[in-house]
Amino acid sequence: MQRRRLLTSGAGLIAAAVAGCIGGDDDEASEGSEGAGTGNEEETGAGDGDGGTPYEVTVEPAGTHTFEEVPETYATIPGAWMDLSMAFGIQPEGLAYLERHPTKFYDQLPGVEFDEEEVVIFGDGESARSYDKEVFYEMDADVHLMDPRMLQEYSGWSDEDVAEIEGNVAPYLGSQIRFDFDGQEPYYTMYEALERNAEVFQRQEQYEAWVDLHEEFIADVEAELPPEDERPSVAVFWRGLDADAGEFNPAPIHEKRNDTQSYRDLGLVDAFEGQHVDGPVGYETLLEIEPDYLSALNLSSMTGEEWQTEVVEPLENHSTASELQAVQNGNVVRAAGQFMGPIVHLFSTEALAKQVFPDRFGEWPGDSEAIPDGEQLFDRERVADIVNGV
Repeated sequence: MQRRRLLTSGAGLIAAAVAGCIGGDDDEASEGSEGAGTGNEEETGAGDGDGGTPYEVTVEPAGTHTFEEVPETYATIPGAWMDLSMAFGIQPEGLAYLERHPTKFYDQLPGVEFDEEEVVIFGDGESARSYDKEVFYEMDADVHLMDPRMLQEYSGWSDEDVAEIEGNVAPYLGSQIRFDFDGQEPYYTMYEALERNAEVFQRQEQYEAWVDLHEEFIADVEAELPPEDERPSVAVFWRGLDADAGEFNPAPIHEKRNDTQSYRDLGLVDAFEGQHVDGPVGYETLLEIEPDYLSALNLSSMTGEEWQTEVVEPLENHSTASELQAVQNGNVVRAAGQFMGPIVHLFSTEALAKQVFPDRFGEWPGDSEAIPDGEQLFDRERVADIVNGV
């Protein structure tokens, strides 16, 4: 296999594509019923659907595509679809950028691998320079797990550009589920998207195993939660918490959005519910609503030490932020969100539960990998077995 490559537009493009590797940001799962392994197709559960090819898969907004054979490689851009595919042990052929992606969680699953050197990194995610169409020809993926609306948002492509790549390379079958797009709610919850991705890769048995695990995990968590009238309020922000900025981008957890699923699973009260939130909010608003907790969606991208020194301590030392009860009480917490599929969701919900309810779920050590085996809220080995199709 070739080494990891950085693709750029124009003459800098490298001519050959890396061979694909298979195995080598929802509400409850009931609405949709959201690691790469190193084994062969049988071991990873490839093609475990009950139908042969050709077969149809519908993923809005792109619609329906007929596959003549099960795709082996995919390319994706910022969103949940890498984790939705890693849930089946399939790492991407091409990725818009790797920074902030939740690969550290895959490393914590025994026998699960994510080989960064076998992924085509074709840009920095949200820069139009990263999306020269030639890059997509070079990758030659079997399917593009990306919402075509988001692709156009990032790339500036015309409708004709989008149609050209679909016609000459591969279909688009991703969908934005992190939050609304241009005022339109996501088409799918996390597990609804996972079910459609299982159809794409014919991994229905693995999907059913995920549903079983998810339902058990949520039931176990809910059994330990305090009564509803004793659950705290939280103000969640999706662009982080920069004390000096003085303005923060809310992620209202009562809305239909995938990136705040962990907060809903824990029954937390949305500090923004009933508020007219249209754009960033400042300290004045936060001092008015006085949430019990402040939270940001960067569990995937920051270590515990970084979180403490770059977020918590600046808030504690800020003249205005330090007036907030959440800051004074040490109630500044974090969860995952931006790239959250079923694997990230488990780690996110576990981390948040321990930060908010340590008396019920155990103390939070600052990073997931530091949780003692006996205090983990889900079985890493079981998750790895599902990912690897065991």
